[in-house]
Amino acid sequence: MTTLRKLAGQTAIYGVSSIVARVMNFLLTPLYTHYFITEEYGVVTELYAYVAFIIVLLTYGMETTFFRFGSKAISVRDTNRVFSTSFISVIATSVLFIVLISANLDPIARAMDYGDYAIYILFFAWIVGLDAMSTIPMARLRLKDKPIPFAAINLVSIFTNIGLNLLFIVYCPHALEDPSAPGHDLIVTHYDSSFGVGYIFLANLISSALKFLLLVPWMVDIKFGFHYKLYKKLLPYALPLLFLGLAGIVNETFDRAFYQELSGLDKKTAEAELGVYGACYKVAMLLSIGIQAYRFAAEPFIFSIVNPDESKKTQGMIMKYYFIVASFIALCILCFLDVALLLIGEEYREGKMVIPILIAAYVLFGVVFNLSFWYKMSDRTIYGALIAATGAVVTIATNIVLIPRIGYYGAATATFLAYLAMAILSYSLGRKKYFSDYPLKEIGFYAGLATALIIVNYQLNFSGILRHLIAGISVLIYVGATFSREKKLQDLFRK
Repeated sequence: MTTLRKLAGQTAIYGVSSIVARVMNFLLTPLYTHYFITEEYGVVTELYAYVAFIIVLLTYGMETTFFRFGSKAISVRDTNRVFSTSFISVIATSVLFIVLISANLDPIARAMDYGDYAIYILFFAWIVGLDAMSTIPMARLRLKDKPIPFAAINLVSIFTNIGLNLLFIVYCPHALEDPSAPGHDLIVTHYDSSFGVGYIFLANLISSALKFLLLVPWMVDIKFGFHYKLYKKLLPYALPLLFLGLAGIVNETFDRAFYQELSGLDKKTAEAELGVYGACYKVAMLLSIGIQAYRFAAEPFIFSIVNPDESKKTQGMIMKYYFIVASFIALCILCFLDVALLLIGEEYREGKMVIPILIAAYVLFGVVFNLSFWYKMSDRTIYGALIAATGAVVTIATNIVLIPRIGYYGAATATFLAYLAMAILSYSLGRKKYFSDYPLKEIGFYAGLATALIIVNYQLNFSGILRHLIAGISVLIYVGATFSREKKLQDLFRK
């Protein structure tokens, strides 16, 4: 009970800011889908797919490595040495990346078919570089239990991004046509309406730079130094996690990054379909908001448990409660899908039936994260690389087979199958190598109940008030069944 309450509290402290940030960022989707046509939004979807992939490369597992070695350190001095060494490593590789991209900007832009918009690529180089360099300082705030600075920095960055998007996309075009609008002369001089989606990237760049600057006070309170002997211990732990991260990004982005080539469609048609798929992906990401909040709390929490037997018992318990909460969120989204679809433009809703597949994939993504603790805690991250390689192979193979046949439905199915394969392999290896155990019967009950209620809602296929009434009853049935079985949850909510 104490452990559950502590984890719930840490999820609230470290997760709420991330939830708010992601929700506010998510609200940009209706803005983009209402102001840009599907082909233009397809460009945004494609380029952000590359960004996620590159950030994983530039951080190469150092965030989790910092948690593992920082939590094991016996003194503040040793923890600071871990921070300094891992941070300098990420800084060096990020700066090198920015320099290399800047020096080869035109060839890269031509290769990506953005020859007229090479500036997009330059913006992205700086965005991913700055975001990568912010990763370790943000992790240090979590390890030091500094929720207020963590939340404040995140929120200032995201609100800056939203404000600049509203300025560039909504206000500036209006002020350009209205001589009486505040700032009209300045906007006429500097604003270029043909830059279009480029202003999305510019807003992101400014907010990423601001986030890094706000972290500076939390970087200068230690004595910096690169400790080579320590680095030789950090790197073997971190590099296998790089492959795990790459597999996750491959699962998330391979379909969008190579959609045109795999589908065989012309660029305009492929980008239009990507725009629809990307918008529906955003709806499914409502579930990932909760998973991200949980991840922020769970990782430092699990690493702080020293006793191996207690750690294993805790991992099994939080897996069950993860399924309870994830199944509840999935049930709410899919039963009230018509409400969630209001967040995207009407022309993007034709792909709505891809959302249940993506929701199921996100649930499995959380399972894979939970199952990753056994090899992280036992310092066997090489098994993470094996699991990652399996996921990448499944992703690539199934996308190649399915996208030419069923388009973005094949892409979503490939993501689901990849996470399923990773979860099965990680569970099997964990049972053999770490002797971890999970309450499978209880997990199966909650996952099965949520799935059955979702199927009932889709089979009845009512509309209007009756549809929402049935959806509400389904959610109440799930909540009632959960609280009747889980006395700990009853105690937790009372306290």
